Amino acid sequence: MKNMKIKPFLQKTYFRTFLLLTTVLICSMIPFVYFLSAEFAKYTMLEVRSNSQNEVNNLASKAEMILGKLKAYGLSMYTDQNIQNWFFSTSKDPLIDHAALVAQSNFMSTESLIQRSYLINLKHNLVVDSKVGIVSFKAFADQSMLEQVKSIHRHYLRFFNHSPDGSDCLALILPAAPEKPSDFYLVLLIDKPQLSKLLFGQSVSSEQDIRILDSQGTVQLGAFNPELNEQLYQAGREQQTSDFQVRLPHQTWFVSTAKLTTENWSVYYSTEYHILTRHISLYQQKLIAYTLMLLGIVSVLFFWSSRRTLRSITFLSEKLKKVAVVNSTSDGKPDIQWINDGIDMLLNNVEQLHASMRNQSELVRTEFLAQWMLHGTPGTQSYEYIQTRTKLTSCKVLFLAVLRIEAYKVFCERYDFPSRKLIKYAIRNISEEVIGAGSYAAEGLDMGGDHLILVIGGHESGQLQLQHLLEEAHNQVARILRVDTTVAISNAYDFGANFRSVYDHIYELTMLRFLDGEKQIYLESDYEEFMAGYPSASEALETAEIIKAIRRGRPETAVVLLRQQMKHIQELPYRDCRLNLTYFTYDLLKNLNKSSALHEISSIHQLLERYSTLSEFQDWLEGIVTTLASETEVPKSLNRKEEIVLEIKEYVDSHLQDTQLSIEQVADNFSFSVSYIRQLFKEIMNVSLSEYILQERIERVKEKLVSSQLSVLEIADQCGFTSKGHFFSAFKKFTKLTPKQYREIHGDSPT
Repeated sequence: MKNMKIKPFLQKTYFRTFLLLTTVLICSMIPFVYFLSAEFAKYTMLEVRSNSQNEVNNLASKAEMILGKLKAYGLSMYTDQNIQNWFFSTSKDPLIDHAALVAQSNFMSTESLIQRSYLINLKHNLVVDSKVGIVSFKAFADQSMLEQVKSIHRHYLRFFNHSPDGSDCLALILPAAPEKPSDFYLVLLIDKPQLSKLLFGQSVSSEQDIRILDSQGTVQLGAFNPELNEQLYQAGREQQTSDFQVRLPHQTWFVSTAKLTTENWSVYYSTEYHILTRHISLYQQKLIAYTLMLLGIVSVLFFWSSRRTLRSITFLSEKLKKVAVVNSTSDGKPDIQWINDGIDMLLNNVEQLHASMRNQSELVRTEFLAQWMLHGTPGTQSYEYIQTRTKLTSCKVLFLAVLRIEAYKVFCERYDFPSRKLIKYAIRNISEEVIGAGSYAAEGLDMGGDHLILVIGGHESGQLQLQHLLEEAHNQVARILRVDTTVAISNAYDFGANFRSVYDHIYELTMLRFLDGEKQIYLESDYEEFMAGYPSASEALETAEIIKAIRRGRPETAVVLLRQQMKHIQELPYRDCRLNLTYFTYDLLKNLNKSSALHEISSIHQLLERYSTLSEFQDWLEGIVTTLASETEVPKSLNRKEEIVLEIKEYVDSHLQDTQLSIEQVADNFSFSVSYIRQLFKEIMNVSLSEYILQERIERVKEKLVSSQLSVLEIADQCGFTSKGHFFSAFKKFTKLTPKQYREIHGDSPT
């Protein structure tokens, strides 16, 4: 009878759902709890290791300081005039003896760590013992120290164990130059128990063991335990790390070490392992108890929820029928099928909404990052976005990297405009993924030209690791996308640095590849090293006018200017001539690097080696200058013209926040003359480029007036307007309204 009653109950949907959910919860919670416990244990041990290492480093630093002060004190005592008079006295003089005794007593009274001291005169076989007075060698109680002074020179200015009259001391022999024979020595006996108390008294507890061993494994300071000493010494020699474990028959010790370089000693800071793990075990027990409690509560909630919810399946089905398209064939579908079809329809709608939001999110991200880079510092909204939507503000320092696409003209000819955008998007994703995998935060941004930038957050000491990650990103881009890039990385900067100037400087760094063609990660120090050899302003060849003539499409003028410049170096020595040619050619190629004529030039140094005379190199330069000037006005097919205009529009949209945006800047970016850019844009768009820039800025202002609460002047600044008067007159011209009136008319009405 009981089985007959239980069976229908087990077949109920809500109960079976409850069992399934509870099983899934248990199966998922157990690995999670195990993982959480393991991660907590790992994190705790890392913290313990870090704290132990900090503690042992502090102890080592403190020991170095105290021992150094004792040495300095001993040297001061050794060079005291009264003591020196006693050393060099040629006859027994009671006044000199008394003065030496008084000086010795004065020094002893001001340093409590010095238990005893000897002034040893080998010339007269006399010793001034701080406890006895002046005695002869025969009457001197510490004969072993006399043997040390006479024969063993390696102990000079080095502390070593010494036990006169059964006391435990560290001895120090002065002076400090044993290779020069001397008849006069000072010996200081340091009270080891008092020194140990001074070093370890505030740190050591019953759960810890601290000791200092020399290079032979002998205890210099701390407790004496032969078995533990031997294990520490052997483990310290075998292990390459600063922390390790030592196992004894009934104990396991976790040990952190630090070196005392001046004495060639090692500090061993040991803690019993069960002391370290007891808190972890307690946490694990509590975690298990709380997990069981949570499982019980959630199971009850599951039972109540499944019983209450599954009774409403029919009601839910009826609701979904109202939003679905009903036809004659669908009337006979079961309720569960209605639910399934309705959910699929809703999911499709949500996916479409999500895609729309994702696209909008990417636009917002690009605008805020571009505003930060082009203004130098983030505005209020940009900072809020960076703080809430990125991990950059949690990092101690920021680095700025530039990835420039080599042979960009060839790259543009190989791929159409949409393909280029996708490839640059892929470069950004690969770079962010590689750098993000190395515990850094990275945000990439396509600047609309031949390069991308990466804003990277990390720690100041991690620049070498960051270089390796950037090199890996460079290699992955080359391997996956078949795109060659040159990468440059800045030094570490604070969040408040002016990143506009940093961005301009790091972009120029990527041009250093023209020097020798090497594929490397360029640093700011590389540029400083390069500029250190730059000729002075009076000696350097002038490239500005030549570049201006090239960009205006005047090859004859450019060649005439080039020949005038080459005359300046014909009489120079070979080394100076080569130096001037290197920097002159670098400036030329750097400013016109996007030209396809420069695609085959991989290294300036190799280029100079190719030509044996100055006239041959000049002929090559004249040919390149003529080609570059001719390229600025090369007619293009209609498709190519439209692609160039699309790129110009993308570049303008990416740089609207830049107050320095101009037609000249656009022309420089695409290596065309200003007149050709103006003519091309007007031909395709039926509006001048300057007018288009102004229109886009006004549209951006209108959007921000409606969607944000920023002040009018803040919006004008964010959209690239340099003056208040120009902004208001331009806005009134396009909208027939003032910014305030536009916001009042088109903004949200207050509720």
